Amino acid sequence: MRQQDSPAPRVLVIAGRAGKLKAAVDAGFEVVYAQHTGLFTDHHRAVSHEALLLDYTRPDLLLPVAAGLHQAAPLALVASFTDPGLEPAGLLTEHLGLPGNPASVSTLFRDKYALRSRLAEAGVETHPGALVNTTAELRVFCENHGYPVVLKPRDGTGSENVRRIDSYEDVERAFDGCAEEQQPLLAERFLVGKEISVETVSQHGRHCVLALTEKFIDETFVECGHVIPARIGPEHRPAVEKLVMGLLDAAGLVEGCAHTEVMLTDTGPVSIESHNRMGGDRIYELVRLSYGTDLERLGFTLPLGIDPLPEPPAPTRAAAIWFVRAEPGRVVEVVGREQAEKAEGVHEVVVNAEPGSVVQPVRSSADRVGYVIATGENSDSAVERARAAAEEVRVRTEPAATEAHTG
Repeated sequence: MRQQDSPAPRVLVIAGRAGKLKAAVDAGFEVVYAQHTGLFTDHHRAVSHEALLLDYTRPDLLLPVAAGLHQAAPLALVASFTDPGLEPAGLLTEHLGLPGNPASVSTLFRDKYALRSRLAEAGVETHPGALVNTTAELRVFCENHGYPVVLKPRDGTGSENVRRIDSYEDVERAFDGCAEEQQPLLAERFLVGKEISVETVSQHGRHCVLALTEKFIDETFVECGHVIPARIGPEHRPAVEKLVMGLLDAAGLVEGCAHTEVMLTDTGPVSIESHNRMGGDRIYELVRLSYGTDLERLGFTLPLGIDPLPEPPAPTRAAAIWFVRAEPGRVVEVVGREQAEKAEGVHEVVVNAEPGSVVQPVRSSADRVGYVIATGENSDSAVERARAAAEEVRVRTEPAATEAHTG
């Protein structure tokens, strides 16, 4: 434990929301925040001791500025919990000789094809996949492995641009509207089963599975909701843990949080993808409500040994999130939020839509307009409460008017 008269350890947090900075402050850190100038808000300012406003994705800018800062007032840790910031955080970790994951780990996790290849090389698992640049290459993959096939960006997030290919006709349309910079795409044999995610923390190369999250997916592969703990039989857990531990070791992860998506198929668990950060969609809050484990705190304290690696916890209750949906168009009215907030077991209601704003078709996680988090004595009741409360929130829209061309 740090002595009361000792200076607070300084952490440089790259990008992300103000809530992560507050978690660092609550854990006893002095926070330096790095962010693009236009994305630095009053919320960030309120929980930052210092700020570096620059393009953090440019090492030629970030490294010398952070090195000078470190020389003047040493940093104990560099961290990020958002995909664009993970590789810069790894570069600084190496450059300054601090505890944490090198940039190569984040690079590997972000490249889904590279991670698949590494897992095959390490003998962890082999699942058919290939990078395809053209319709002809996709057609060959489908002929070799059969339909259906899933096609997605090799470095995508938030379920954006994920498509299912079921037929020759789908193959012929697969690259329609796909920008050249998005290619190549990753084609994989489609997995059938129950999808879960595995929430883990690591310290000095040792890993702990904290929770299994059950996922509810719509036809566009965007999540409708999540619940912890996942409703799966105990017979599945050993194989899931073996797969995920092998994946983390093969990827070289040594510190912090990870979020690994897994499909429970008839022949056993198969990884879908993994990220060296905590899961989005407020999964970290579901972990806290169900298990009492603070993932946001552990992301800062584990690499420095301030907290020990936890033992696998037992849930005291279940927690679920369900997302509010609306028809595309311009928002006319939002009703039902107050009723949702008063519903049994509800902990949080967030609605991002307001009259005058525009609701887009749901093609990625960013297109959802709100959510409800609820708890229950078991996973069934938590899901039922969250879903019912989310349905109380009604976002009424009308077709968005087309702007007249006056040129």
